[in-house]
Amino acid sequence: MDQDSYYYYTMGEESVQKGEIDTAVKYYLKSVRRNRHFKTFERLYECYSKLDQLDLANYFLELAYEENKNNDQVAFLYSLSLIQEKQRDKAGEILRSIIQRNPDYKRAKTEYEKIFG
Repeated sequence: MDQDSYYYYTMGEESVQKGEIDTAVKYYLKSVRRNRHFKTFERLYECYSKLDQLDLANYFLELAYEENKNNDQVAFLYSLSLIQEKQRDKAGEILRSIIQRNPDYKRAKTEYEKIFG
């Protein structure tokens, strides 16, 4: 029986809790093939980070950001990856947008001040 994206997403979550990261990746990929969702892309980012496959991790983080630019957590993580890639201006724009939406997001303020003083 063919399952929906949420089913595979929850199976991925269960696999992560068990420490089965490779299995979680397979479930998350099945989920996102059925329905693109920023949270699933974010989970793939987290899994590939744990597997130390940083190029894939950053790829999925960028997809998560593109799917939902207004999620502060994803936007913040994406800005950090841009900083590592020496794309300070783009990172600064994202951090500014987070701060405008959510002035209480201290990590975004702190990171912005590190870059632009």
